[in-house]
Amino acid sequence: MPRRRLREPTLREKRVHPRFSDNEFALLATAARLSRMPVGGYVAETSLAAARSDDPAAAVADYRATVKALMAANGRLAQVGNNLNQLTRHLNQNGPWPEADLVRRLLRHIETSIDGVDVAVAQVTSGR
Repeated sequence: MPRRRLREPTLREKRVHPRFSDNEFALLATAARLSRMPVGGYVAETSLAAARSDDPAAAVADYRATVKALMAANGRLAQVGNNLNQLTRHLNQNGPWPEADLVRRLLRHIETSIDGVDVAVAQVTSGR
């Protein structure tokens, strides 16, 4: 039986040195954290995913849209959290519950926001 040669891992010897604004780097750091990757690895993997695509320009545009959606959803969730804190403070101080319809609308808003974040995170972490 012939002996199989193990493939040597490909060494990554080439480097690029991109520069980012503070806002751009914050976006990268957030996306990398959500993907459970170091920022450098995240930049490399997402760059390669776009480069390997049949339409690299579309892949980059889709990625940008996904990150924007994630940041927007994150902002909405922060607003919802603030609203929940205000509602809790009101209930603790004044006692009576607000109208049931108001609570239902708030909970629907929370569920919609969480769904938006879930979709965006899934897209970012799956490399789409």
